[in-house]
Amino acid sequence: RRAAASVSTAPPPAPADVGPTNPWARPAPWLGAYYQLRQGDPAAMHNRERRRGKAAPKRGRFITQEVERREVARRNVAEPWRDMKGFDRGDILEVEHRPADVGSDGPTERVVGVCIAKHHRALGSSFRLLCKPDDLPVEYQFAAYSPLLVSVDVRSRPRKRPRLSKLYYLRQRASELKFPEPRRPEGKRR
Repeated sequence: RRAAASVSTAPPPAPADVGPTNPWARPAPWLGAYYQLRQGDPAAMHNRERRRGKAAPKRGRFITQEVERREVARRNVAEPWRDMKGFDRGDILEVEHRPADVGSDGPTERVVGVCIAKHHRALGSSFRLLCKPDDLPVEYQFAAYSPLLVSVDVRSRPRKRPRLSKLYYLRQRASELKFPEPRRPEGKRR
């Protein structure tokens, strides 16, 4: 038979004094109720001391989100084709853009391809276009609100809407895809 284990009735040892050295010091208010409720827990008190004196967390993210939302709305009213709700993945798009090395005053290029992805990030929104200029598969990523983007036109839509949100599998099938020729801008003939 086993002997009965001796149970100590003495109170647990008091945690080490981790409080501030100044008796008038108060904890930063942003540390929250979590640390107020766990006053006796040594781990919580250690974390509290570690975080005291650091800056409060940033709370201004909503301000930048609101400014971006208003700017997006303003640009969509001025140029409705920039709103990415006008096309979806799987659509054949014709995009007129200026190459990055030419700048905002240079000549434009037109490419036709299938939209394989859309990325919604307010002013940083973009879409991916899989094209075949000169029968060589090329993938472009266009920023929707970039000044280098001149226009986006929907040439055709698929009969059935794709189930996947990103059509990256079309990269392997790029040799099977056929696209119409880009339209020539008005006033330019060969």
